[in-house]
Amino acid sequence: MRAFASVAAAAVLAALVYPELPRYAAERRVGMATAAFRELVQKEHSPDAVRGILSVGEIARSAAPQLPGDPRPWMVAASSFLITGAPDRALELYREGFATGERAEIDLNLGRAYALLNKKGSAAAAFLRAGWVNPEILSSLPDSVQNPLRGEIARLAEQLAQGRLAAPPPLPEDERR
Repeated sequence: MRAFASVAAAAVLAALVYPELPRYAAERRVGMATAAFRELVQKEHSPDAVRGILSVGEIARSAAPQLPGDPRPWMVAASSFLITGAPDRALELYREGFATGERAEIDLNLGRAYALLNKKGSAAAAFLRAGWVNPEILSSLPDSVQNPLRGEIARLAEQLAQGRLAAPPPLPEDERR
């Protein structure tokens, strides 16, 4: 009887854990892709490094269906296109990440993609929104970009404190839905 109870308990435990196995595998893929991405970005951008960056981006993106609501696969995939010179494709994937919820990192990288596309107004709006969500993220931008943004954020924060701010800084027009 005791052996039967042990087998039954193991079966119940296995039944409870089994649905989570794809998620754990996806978590591992995203983690490995993120680590490989960081390593490849540090290297000179040879054709092999570019192919590697795009490959790890695809590995991360492939994990997205098993990680609903998680922006990380989309962010790694989008960043692989951003740094390899395909900002249009990067924007598409950052939007997928943005659909999981707004994060300052996504806003910032939307701004970078818009800047590469020479859409200065959209880039500025995305950078401002990123800084509004998390002012510390602006430190990754050049001083010539971050200093005016910090001034604008301070002005908006003052309006908020006075009760005169009706809404946070808007997303770029291309992102409003």
